Amino acid sequence: MQLVYFDTNIFIYLFNPASPFHLNCQKLVTYCQKNNLTIVTSAETFQEIIHYSKNIKQLTKGIDTAKITLEIADQILSITENTIQIYLNQAQTYQSSGSRDLIHLSVCLENKLKNIITYDEDFNKFKQVKALKPEEFLT
Repeated sequence: MQLVYFDTNIFIYLFNPASPFHLNCQKLVTYCQKNNLTIVTSAETFQEIIHYSKNIKQLTKGIDTAKITLEIADQILSITENTIQIYLNQAQTYQSSGSRDLIHLSVCLENKLKNIITYDEDFNKFKQVKALKPEEFLT
């Protein structure tokens, strides 16, 4: 069973038809479901969806997005004490990286995931995982 880790932005674009990335995110989810790939994300994703939706003053839409994300994701990976230890080490290594990105990286490392599907270019600096856009993953 292949696990496919989705960053938060995949879910946000998936539920925003106005996004230029919407269609690619739909294709990604459909592909994963048809090919029995396990869609995973972390508990951090839900915090980010709500944080983002509050910032754009669309909390109700954010809550709806989080609820549907919960349905789409086959597995929600926890933030454990070990995740935090990895996170602290990565924070030292990647001092200019965003804290949320480092949490996602740490979850991937703890769970031995090699790829993260994201439109966030900042993930390209992480050497331990390969960041792929949905269209890259699908080819």
